[in-house]
Amino acid sequence: MDKKRYLEQIAYVRDCLNFYEYKINFIFCLSALFIFGLAVIGVIKGYSNIPFWDMWDGYLDFYTRAKSGNWYSWVAQHNEHRILLSRILFWIDLALFHGQVWFLLLMNFVFITTGYLIFRAALKESPSNSKWVSFFIFAWLFSWCQKENLTWGFQSQFFLAQLLPLASFYLMHKSSTIEGRSLFYFLGAAGCGLLSAGAMANGVITLPLLSIFCVLIGGGWRRIITLCFLSACVLSIYFFDYIAPVGHSSLSAALSENPKGFAEFVLMYLGGPFYYVFGMGKVGFLAAKIAGGVLIFGSIGFALKALQAPKNSTLMLALLFFILYVGGSAFGTAGGRLNFGVEASLASRYTTPALMCWAAFIVLIYPFVRVLAIKISMFFILSAILVGMMPAQLKALNSQNEFIFEKQVASLAIELGVRDQQQVKTIFPNLDWVFSLAKAPIEENVSIFGSKPLKDLRKGLGQKIELSNLAFPDCNGHLDDINVLGEDPLFDRVRGWVFEPKNTAYQEVLYFIDDSQKIVGYAYSGQERPDVGLAMGRGAERAGFKGYLFADMRGKAIYIVGGKFQCRMAYASRFTVSEFEWRGGEGREIASVQSIDIGLNSWIGKDFYKSNIPGFRVLGSFINSDMDTGSVVVKLNRGDKLLYRSGPTNRHQMVEIINSGLAPTQLPLAKDWVILEFSDSRLPDNFLLKLTDQGVGWGEWSAIGLKVSTGK
Repeated sequence: MDKKRYLEQIAYVRDCLNFYEYKINFIFCLSALFIFGLAVIGVIKGYSNIPFWDMWDGYLDFYTRAKSGNWYSWVAQHNEHRILLSRILFWIDLALFHGQVWFLLLMNFVFITTGYLIFRAALKESPSNSKWVSFFIFAWLFSWCQKENLTWGFQSQFFLAQLLPLASFYLMHKSSTIEGRSLFYFLGAAGCGLLSAGAMANGVITLPLLSIFCVLIGGGWRRIITLCFLSACVLSIYFFDYIAPVGHSSLSAALSENPKGFAEFVLMYLGGPFYYVFGMGKVGFLAAKIAGGVLIFGSIGFALKALQAPKNSTLMLALLFFILYVGGSAFGTAGGRLNFGVEASLASRYTTPALMCWAAFIVLIYPFVRVLAIKISMFFILSAILVGMMPAQLKALNSQNEFIFEKQVASLAIELGVRDQQQVKTIFPNLDWVFSLAKAPIEENVSIFGSKPLKDLRKGLGQKIELSNLAFPDCNGHLDDINVLGEDPLFDRVRGWVFEPKNTAYQEVLYFIDDSQKIVGYAYSGQERPDVGLAMGRGAERAGFKGYLFADMRGKAIYIVGGKFQCRMAYASRFTVSEFEWRGGEGREIASVQSIDIGLNSWIGKDFYKSNIPGFRVLGSFINSDMDTGSVVVKLNRGDKLLYRSGPTNRHQMVEIINSGLAPTQLPLAKDWVILEFSDSRLPDNFLLKLTDQGVGWGEWSAIGLKVSTGK
């Protein structure tokens, strides 16, 4: 073959490759946009401005303290962290945007995008076409496995704690390669290193690592001394008056007491995203461990190569130092969190540093992918990862309405001062503490307490409401159950539904008033009720309500006012719900229904937790899995009680009084055992109670507890 013919064939092959690379770029671009779009939709669907968990003390309480002149609140510890940078964002959100939280969620996306731009700039330093890899990294960084950070306004520090060290190491690399602007990039690197300490506790190791980086690349003694001095200052200031968090294990204890668990924790932390890519479960666990090992040993290999000529490998070292930083974070997290179990390493919030770490590793690999076969292999591997990401990413489309609704009811309890531990713990674990934290925000009308619908609701209790129309037709609805609150005798928690076909716009808060038109309670409306939608038709799917009423209204008529409608409803339910706590032998009298009273029964399992309550027989729909269904019929007398428990989801669990003429109603959500008491005056003296569980989804199971039969 002559030389001309050979060159023509080489050119043809190159043109074909370029043509297919264009298609590959296009496919990866579409995939990246699709994954990004799903992440945006997921954040929008899960949006709520109600403070959640750490936001009560780290966001609301911080703001009220800082606003009152407590300057130390800016740098005070939050667990082991001093989240100064996030507190600046919290202040902006509360002071300028009235605590709407969307600003904080937007900043999370800004930080991820900034990190992507740094990786993209690093990729561009490679001589090969890197567009499709760049698109993959964009998709990877917006993975829904980190949904806890994406959807929670409090988590900006998790993004900043990765972004700032990455920027610091990358700018140090640029300071050694850009003539004329070396000092500018160095100051940027040092500045980002300083700021890292104000993101999270692991940020304090950024400057020490940057100092070592500067030594390796021969940055000059002035710069090295400057970085060492800054490192010493940051560490001294950060740990001044530092208090170790209660409940966390120590690094030395974790290493000495459970070295195998410690190693597994670190591996799974670093490989966490692959747990979700491989569908979670046992395969996901194994994939996370293998991925963590690949990352560690692969990085060691690159480090050995880079250290042979560090001054000529500054980009490689920058990426390796970032991987080392994340590895150090995994090491520290294992020391503090191993006592919560190895599985704690796979928490959604920990996937953000792991995602960033793997993005750096991919950028590190790419310049070495020059052989066509290796490049094709990398293409198939990244394509497979994208496909594996899709099931978890599609979960961003799942409805969050029920979770948001429960948070709204919890915030209503806090505004009204109702001691409802079961409800409040959906947004904060400690009832007394959250009441203390909420006191100042309520008084000062901060965040959710400064705008409708919660503003001044507590002050409205007992006040007369002026109505132009005093005609109250009977409600097209029902009060499903009344929860007797053991810790608060003043209020009952009530749940039901009300539907007005001509007014299908769901009101956020319903007002309950008595005969004298005084406000006696409130409820959030808009709860999903598929059973009502099925019975009443389109528009009634979210006709449910849940809220609080004065307990002394039991048995009386109440009037519901919401938007353009008002109606009358009896404050009585076919059953009331109260808390249950086993206290030895005295608990035997709590439930009066005996196991001898069972009729038809297909609840031959137990509850999910396989409860064993002395003196009681537990019957449940959970036999092998949540998909199990069935019914149980029990003979009751009016006034009887039985124990009940359900999974965290209860859309298809119904209760029916057979041959009573009363429509079936939904059973309550009861994550812990409760007492159902059937004392409604509308009930016959003797009746058959049918409980049905038709739920086949996750968390859909039901169980009852009956006294062990002693004969009659």
